Parts: sequence; C-alpha cells; structure tokens
Amino acid sequence: MLTFDNFITFTKDEDPPVVLRNFWETEDGFVWSRGRWNETMFDFDLPRKPFGTMAELILDLDVYKNPENLPGQNILIYLNGLRLGSSFVVRRFNYIAPFDPAILRSVENILAIDTPDSASPKDHGMSDSRLLGVQLFSIQIRKIG
Repeated sequence: MLTFDNFITFTKDEDPPVVLRNFWETEDGFVWSRGRWNETMFDFDLPRKPFGTMAELILDLDVYKNPENLPGQNILIYLNGLRLGSSFVVRRFNYIAPFDPAILRSVENILAIDTPDSASPKDHGMSDSRLLGVQLFSIQIRKIG
C-alpha cells in the first residue's frame, strides 16, 4: 500500500507491492513496460485528517533509447484518468507532477504511462526482442502545501 510516507520500488524475484499491467518481469531495481501502454494499480492509505491542497506524483524513470536513431521517448502520465503531464525523456530522472489529492482513492488507483515511441532493441541491432517503453524504478506520492 502506498502512503504519503513511503514509496514503491521493484526487486528482482519478488512480487511487487502493486498490480502491474503490461510490464515485463521485474529486474534488479526496476521494471520495463511491455510496449506502449501500461498501468500500475495501487491502494493508498488516505489520512483521516485534512492533508493539504496539493500532492506530487514522483516517478523515478527512464526509457529505452538508442542514441543513433531513438535519442529518447515521449511519455504521457495519467492518474485515475486525469492526465498529469508529458515529457520527452532522454535520460533517467525524477518526473514530478503536482495534482489535487482529491483524485486519490483508498483502493484501485491507476497510474497509466503511455510511451508512443516504444521500440525493440532488436530493431537497433541488439538481441533483445522485447518491445520496451518506460523503465520504472520507483513510485512516490508526497504532500505539498
């Protein structure tokens, strides 16, 4: 379960604490999306007391890239159907998106990431034939304001 005080990481050979849809098996510290569209479903421990007017979604992520002809990928981020933003990713970084925490639910929150430029390393001369989009290292939601 995700809270304002913790974050979710991914460990090889361990079941992740979230439901992953359209991802490959977890690797050492991250998980790759399986193509363009993926979803992460998680429960959230909503505090009983008022908790501020804004929150931030923080994703430690990267994308599959090939410097010669795929220098990066576009990502589009959605939380419970609301588009929080987009970015062109060329290296690993913390994507931070402010949002109204009123959209959080206690169960079945859905974080969706669209990577329309997903590609296979095999198409770039490598042996890996998987279709790769986003490389997700961690998920965090924190209070602001």
